Amino acid sequence: MNQRTADALRTVIDITPQDTDRRAWAAVDAALACLASPAAATRYTDAERKSLPEDLYEEHDLFFGAIRVGGNSVETFTYTMLESLRSQLGDALSAGITLSSGERAELREAFWTTFHMLWRIGVAGTPFENAARAHTQGTGTSAGEVKGGPLIRWRLGHQVFFALIQALIVSVGCLEECLRDDPDDVDSACRLLEDATTLMIGSGASLRYAGDFTRTHYADSVRPAMMPPHINAKFSGLQLRDHRILLKLLHRVKPLVVSPAPAVDKSYRLLLDAMSTAYDAHISVCSRFGGDRESSLRTPGSAVPAVEVLQRFRDRRLGSATPDRPVK
Repeated sequence: MNQRTADALRTVIDITPQDTDRRAWAAVDAALACLASPAAATRYTDAERKSLPEDLYEEHDLFFGAIRVGGNSVETFTYTMLESLRSQLGDALSAGITLSSGERAELREAFWTTFHMLWRIGVAGTPFENAARAHTQGTGTSAGEVKGGPLIRWRLGHQVFFALIQALIVSVGCLEECLRDDPDDVDSACRLLEDATTLMIGSGASLRYAGDFTRTHYADSVRPAMMPPHINAKFSGLQLRDHRILLKLLHRVKPLVVSPAPAVDKSYRLLLDAMSTAYDAHISVCSRFGGDRESSLRTPGSAVPAVEVLQRFRDRRLGSATPDRPVK
């Protein structure tokens, strides 16, 4: 944690669900002005490329506009969350969205859960707690100037999804550390699980936001952009390194919650329910765009519809994250 990051967090943590998107955008824009720009972009290592050669991480990142950077990890992570939120709010103000009020609330709550988690873990009880709040006027490009369109919405929505998956990596990583180092600290473990649950639900809402346009727009603009000659065959949103990292973390946490305190057990079950909900959001978007009839881009020509592939994927991942419990 540093002073710039504390100032940025102080600027946004008091925004409430009742505040308008425009006011939230102004606070986020001001918070970003507190932070240093991220360091130069980093590259994937040969080991990462060879580990799963069928998952073309670099092509995936390039298509969705995701740039991997180094530098101060906490400040860079905070910048990432704020930048993805500013883009989402700017797009919503410019092009409009048709998400329900509940879905919009889930999306916003996920981001503010992250900001409060960072404040709780890195600022509260330290000299940074007296951080200054930045002014929200005159801090850059006006909200609503984002150029809209279905392909831009698709990419922005996935950028938001990537950011929330990274926030989940942080919360589950902190949970693992808590359960290993201080297994009796039930309150902290439950709080981190509640954070992760909110983030998981928000990740599902981000996928609904990514697909917030018509089936015709998807067929005419989005799907062709993810096919040859624009991109390699068998391209898939499942080719996300961050998602694999999250699954590995959940696998490490799983044995730590086999015989936990009842409150931790209950909170972990709620996280798994939220994980199922997030996969269901992906399935719903896929189905709306014809995936209940057509094959996935990853399995072109297959007789198995894309929705069925995603359902199998969901069931395997949930099974892998569910602890083995003794038969009573």
